Amino acid sequence: MVATVAAGVGGAGGWQTLAWAAEQAITRSGARLELLRVTEPGAPLAGLAGEPAPALLELTDPALSRALSATRTQLGGHRVRLRILVGDPGTALTGASAGADLLVIASGGSGHTIRRIVHHARCPVIVVRPVSAGRGAPLAGHVVVGVDGSDAGRAALEFAFTYADDHRLPVAAAHVSARISDDYYSDEITRPAHARGEPAALEWLDAEMQPWMLKYPQARVRQAVLNGRVADGLRRAGRGAHLLVVGDKHRGLLSRTRTGDVPATVAQRAGCPVAVVPLARREGEKL
Repeated sequence: MVATVAAGVGGAGGWQTLAWAAEQAITRSGARLELLRVTEPGAPLAGLAGEPAPALLELTDPALSRALSATRTQLGGHRVRLRILVGDPGTALTGASAGADLLVIASGGSGHTIRRIVHHARCPVIVVRPVSAGRGAPLAGHVVVGVDGSDAGRAALEFAFTYADDHRLPVAAAHVSARISDDYYSDEITRPAHARGEPAALEWLDAEMQPWMLKYPQARVRQAVLNGRVADGLRRAGRGAHLLVVGDKHRGLLSRTRTGDVPATVAQRAGCPVAVVPLARREGEKL
């Protein structure tokens, strides 16, 4: 089955999102790229809802027309299509995710829009955020994945290792615990001498990683056990990373209120792009 990468284009950060999405389509051999432009009712583009004719698109939005043409030249015209959607961006992009294997969106939208999409999209979502490394970024350039032993965490591990393998990037598994007072980093060769206070967590993390390290024996892997609240620890681990991957296991407002909304928090505040991976495709979920 041919994969489909969808991308919300236009608005703040839309062209950077397009570049990210095109790269994901390139790395997935033969994947189709669907560009999604959401517009308000009554706007000039609203009259072109659906798949607009090239001549009308050029007259109405020349910048979008040029971007579409350049992307088709890059990937091949048969692999790229544009859809004009009318309405609220969160609702429109969430609905469009039902036909995609990956949805790429900008971080420049409202907090409400980003929360709605990462909570309800029916496929993994990448939120393209700027990378802010600076000092204190030991996992810079890695695909960092949050590991907590849940099924959603394992779905995030699968996504992270597959993504890292496709892009030839190192992986860093991060587990956050409020029971320790420091951050510990290790790799498959070295283990920090001062980590004696948390051997159980490091051994547990080793066990969680083993199936994926066996499946991807060429992967370069680091591990981190971090102190503090989960969202804060993951944001710290993701500073300067190529991508931070988190699983989304909670459904419903009550669950998120009790445990904290980790996916939405990191998607809006992390110092790198963020992928939110749902536990399973949400075919039956009401929007």
